Amino acid sequence: MNTESTDRTRYFTLVEDDRGIGTLTFNTPARPVNILSRAAMEELAVHLDTLSEHSRLKALFIESAKEDIFIAGADIHEIQAAADKQVVIDFVRQGQDIFTRLENLPFPTIAVIDGACLGGGLEMSLSCTYRIATSHPHTRIGLPEVNLGILPGFGGTQRLSPLVGYSKALELIVGAKLLKGAKALKLGLVDACVPRGYLDFKKEEFIQEILAGTLDKKLRANRHGLAWYERLTPVRKIIGMIAKKKILQKTHGHYPAPLAVIEVMEKSFGKPLARGLAVEREAVTGLALTPISKNLIELFFISEELKKETFSTAEAKEIHHSAIVGTGAMGSGIAWALNNRDINVRLKDISNEALGRAIAQVRKIYEEIRKRGRLTEREIALKMDKITFSTGYEGFGMTEFLLEAVNEDIELKQQVYREFETVLKPAAVIASNTSSISISKLAEKLEYPNRFVGMHFFNPVNRMPLVEIISGEKTDEEAIVTVVQLAKQMGKTPIKVKESAGFLVNRILLPYLKEAVTLFESGEDIIKIDKTLMGFGMPMGPLTLVDTVGVDIGAKVAEILHQAYGSRMATSPVLNGMVERGWLGKKSGLGFYNHKKGRLEINTKILSLQSDHITLDEQTIEDRTILIMINEAARCLQEEVVANPRYLDMAMVMGTGFPAFRGGLMRHADTLGPEQVVTTLKRLQVDHGDRFAPCNLLLTMAEQKETFYGG
Repeated sequence: MNTESTDRTRYFTLVEDDRGIGTLTFNTPARPVNILSRAAMEELAVHLDTLSEHSRLKALFIESAKEDIFIAGADIHEIQAAADKQVVIDFVRQGQDIFTRLENLPFPTIAVIDGACLGGGLEMSLSCTYRIATSHPHTRIGLPEVNLGILPGFGGTQRLSPLVGYSKALELIVGAKLLKGAKALKLGLVDACVPRGYLDFKKEEFIQEILAGTLDKKLRANRHGLAWYERLTPVRKIIGMIAKKKILQKTHGHYPAPLAVIEVMEKSFGKPLARGLAVEREAVTGLALTPISKNLIELFFISEELKKETFSTAEAKEIHHSAIVGTGAMGSGIAWALNNRDINVRLKDISNEALGRAIAQVRKIYEEIRKRGRLTEREIALKMDKITFSTGYEGFGMTEFLLEAVNEDIELKQQVYREFETVLKPAAVIASNTSSISISKLAEKLEYPNRFVGMHFFNPVNRMPLVEIISGEKTDEEAIVTVVQLAKQMGKTPIKVKESAGFLVNRILLPYLKEAVTLFESGEDIIKIDKTLMGFGMPMGPLTLVDTVGVDIGAKVAEILHQAYGSRMATSPVLNGMVERGWLGKKSGLGFYNHKKGRLEINTKILSLQSDHITLDEQTIEDRTILIMINEAARCLQEEVVANPRYLDMAMVMGTGFPAFRGGLMRHADTLGPEQVVTTLKRLQVDHGDRFAPCNLLLTMAEQKETFYGG
């Protein structure tokens, strides 16, 4: 049998050798990844019809023709587009039925996983008899559906536990964890893990043992399966309760999908597969139609769009040798991000002590990763060998990219650039991590201002994915596209923003923080303000955030934005008063909270800075803090600070932790409706001043009944 691709077989090619060993190769046409679309699944069903009646076949390998991709999952566009319950039910049932048919083929099936094997791709693999994975870095195996507000719907909740155990299956699905091949082997999720170059040898070994009838006994002995105690209902209840408690601590109940996973796995445990799949199908259908899932899927599409975005048609230069000047918290974090992607890094600071602290900080981040089993000591040592350092200016001749991360002092920064221009080659890109100073002003003293660009990282660098890319008046396109590509190489999401005070994220975030401080100044309770905004979905309360960032930093940024934007961003007497008293937040021990004790308590001394005593309802607190952000964000769109609402939303989710389940700030504005936003802002303007005056874009949208996302 040798079935070539035709109009009827566009996705899969099925071939058989003279030993009766078949290979089904998946290759989605005109796309870089394999996606289990409805059309692909229908074609797979046709092949299964043929295979189920093919008595000569001894085994079937399922492979991908794509490089670095096995199967990326189901077609999320089809899930997002579904507006009718029956459409979702039919889509999920189709996948479940096809994978059950695959599972029931009368000969062994082997998934050959080389590259990403995610979601429906893993569920397809779980339906196979055996799984071989490669140890290649691109091989990542997991069920990340909860990140999209749904759960595995093609049998993942039913077939994972028998392989890895109930508790581990719950952990993998709820945590959306992606495993390397070696880790998947250790857990019993795959039956073999080999380097990519040895894949054909391992396949042949499997073939020989299948033909000899010895493979099944050999491999099943290595699978973990369910522990005896996991079969006990009280034990599973306890496992579920512990998992639920952790989820609620992390999500505050805003994300229903992880909780649904626990319910589905417990409800279906021990039931026949058909019944378990029905429970799974019902849960997926309920989740897929929620606004939360639609919002999370939309954000996923935006993140995929940004992976392809270059913000320029110029050609990027490859960076192999980089340098960091200023090795404090930000500088050392950026050094790690570069070094982690195997880019040579040379550090420069004024003292060996500062350089030593930076090296120690980089090592500390690696140590945290090692403890999670993601790096070995040898791998860390090899990476650390790519870091060199100096208190002088020697050894920077090969540098292709230099990032300055010294204190926010324009004269100091310009001095750094002048000194380094004498040792850097003219083609080297120079970037500043400034969070507030004009890129054009910083570049004024440079001989080659065209190569100077803003590259604003967020703290902590090893956890925050966003990088704002800022072009100065004389920055050329090559510099922009080079740092955009470099940021992606570092595993970050770069978003280009127009040069303006505060750039994008801080400009939108500061009015939110300042309004929370104003609420406190008026007499509102600190804990109530923080709890209200955490209830909205923010990762921490605004006053806790001010303490964490540093009250002095907040006051300094507020002053910069006040100078740029006038009275609507007036400075805060409370923040200034706190700075005068040395209450700088977490770093000084006192801020809005007392951080000196083991548990967080109100700093009672700060109550002296309140001018009144008010008690507001939670909706008013939410309106004043969230709508003032929406208003400033709309101004940013009006002034073309960022390309579109989609990129703005991703910046706020990644840069501030704005609740992803709400789809981003502008998606939330659409949910409220521009008319309601404008009406509420006008009321707040009357009650509290012109800082709430709706911007022209919002007024126009309300009048014309438009939304940021259209539709």
